[in-house]
Amino acid sequence: MKLLAMVALLVTICSLEGLTFRMHRRD
Repeated sequence: MKLLAMVALLVTICSLEGLTFRMHRRD
């Protein structure tokens, strides 16, 4: 189940980075 956890972590990081990038572009 380690792979699943790593994938979930990657998705979370990508989502957070995408949100911050959008906010920076807006600001």
